[in-house]
Amino acid sequence: MATSDSNPGSPRLRRSLLFVPGDDRHKMEKSLRAGSDSLIFDLEDAVVPAHKVKAREMVRDALLSLDFKGAEKLVRINPLETGLTLDDLTVTMAGHPNGYVVPKVRSEDDVRFIDRALANFEALVGREQGSVRLVLLATETPEGILNIRRVAQASLRSAALMWASEDLSNALGSRRSRKSDGSLPDVFQFARSACLLAAAAAGMDPLDMPYFDFHDDAGLEREAQEAADLGFTGKAAIHPAQIPTINRVFVPSEDEVAEANALLAAATEAFARGQAAFVYKGAMVDAPHINRARKIVARAAAGRAAS
Repeated sequence: MATSDSNPGSPRLRRSLLFVPGDDRHKMEKSLRAGSDSLIFDLEDAVVPAHKVKAREMVRDALLSLDFKGAEKLVRINPLETGLTLDDLTVTMAGHPNGYVVPKVRSEDDVRFIDRALANFEALVGREQGSVRLVLLATETPEGILNIRRVAQASLRSAALMWASEDLSNALGSRRSRKSDGSLPDVFQFARSACLLAAAAAGMDPLDMPYFDFHDDAGLEREAQEAADLGFTGKAAIHPAQIPTINRVFVPSEDEVAEANALLAAATEAFARGQAAFVYKGAMVDAPHINRARKIVARAAAGRAAS
């Protein structure tokens, strides 16, 4: 798991990340009761151009005045291409967020620009250098996908990569981002896989995109479970009602934990016999299986601690 913003040595659990409009104080207050690991106060897509200036001030004030009860405080800024990014940072850094969600990243140069800007703002507001984290949306443009490995490695403050399909669909000129059965076309599967691989290679949290039909609980659970099975560690949300399902899916079940502990116990006995590989329940088991079991147990413990 990625490191926490306030203490770089401690883990930060990011199972669920709830997007909240940055120009709606009521929704920002309501979001605090959702139980999300991270709250993303949005200055980009959720805010019309006429409200951008007001939204920055509202987000800054909310960051300063609301009790987040341990939830990660994130702000989604506007893309660099809009010319609004530095103003977003200037105003909201006074609210001491834990980090920023950076949309429409095209290259490592975009990340380095944000990194340098944040270093200056950290000095101005008295924050520890590198303490403000980044969650990068690096699959919203074709350029971002083709550069995604370098994007992921461009800054030590980058904590997570999130994939998304809708802006990519627009950039590609795709007529739809889903097949008739709800599955992803090949180019979007590629983008999702690229995000997962780049995040894993860089030691970052890979995050799945939101499920937009917030009335479809079964569809949300199905997609979240698929993401968790692939190796994604969390999923974004657009409605508070989605948070309980996401939090549950991205923590191993009791049966999974019991099986992992049983495997680890068998491994301990095998190691005592001098065996690095051994037969367990009729199948050969070695280091990758053991390491996966350890991760399951650790993630379950982190989930319990967050509950």
